[in-house]
Amino acid sequence: MMNTLPDNILTPAILLPEWLKEIEQAYLGKQMPGDETKMLFAIELARENVKHQTGGPFGAAIFNIRTDELVAVGVNSVVPANQSWAHAEMTAFSHAQARLGTYDLKGCLLATSCEPCAMCFGATPWSGVEKLIYGAEGDAARKVGFDEGDKVADWQNALEKRGICVVGPLLKEKANEPFELYRSMSGIVY
Repeated sequence: MMNTLPDNILTPAILLPEWLKEIEQAYLGKQMPGDETKMLFAIELARENVKHQTGGPFGAAIFNIRTDELVAVGVNSVVPANQSWAHAEMTAFSHAQARLGTYDLKGCLLATSCEPCAMCFGATPWSGVEKLIYGAEGDAARKVGFDEGDKVADWQNALEKRGICVVGPLLKEKANEPFELYRSMSGIVY
């Protein structure tokens, strides 16, 4: 069955799950100093996404680098949104850009629970973020069966050359937990 959209809609909106809206509202504009604090937050988003069965085991958040304040959140919404691009990083970029009213996230940091896949790696420089921190390595996603795509072997250095500071893996063992939870709950692998 084909879903049809009105002619004036380019693509349907990716809506935040209710639980995610509540978390975002509770933390929006609050300072979260330190990379580990930000990473724990992204990992918790991934875990909650699995627990609520609202998407895959990936979470991301955008922070203001200078103030350490939360700007926006994102989780993997591929399956519920029927959008192959709706990875946690992509939804976080989109949400932050809409909130800030700009496509350029200069002055921002991306915290993501897992090393970016090929698509999210490619989108990172175009988003304008100045720093990327990540938790789990891509192998954690591949072990569960996710296709992370092909990207350059020295991807961290490639981003550094583009002026993006890369830190990770951070809290790797903790960042692997959402994958194990997803596997135990027989989550859909795409």
